[in-house]
Amino acid sequence: MTNCRCQCGKIVCQIEENKVIIKCRHCKRYIIIYTQGLLHVEYQTENEVVDLTTDASS
Repeated sequence: MTNCRCQCGKIVCQIEENKVIIKCRHCKRYIIIYTQGLLHVEYQTENEVVDLTTDASS
């Protein structure tokens, strides 16, 4: 299992084979995202984040 850390050093998630594992810091439950392989990790500031709720086609 590999720890994926923010540039500040805090662990953001863990990567194990084709799973991204995130632990909720409030309720301590785990969110597991199943993938078919992780291509890369990208760091962005709050101002650079694209609003994923907006439909790009409109």
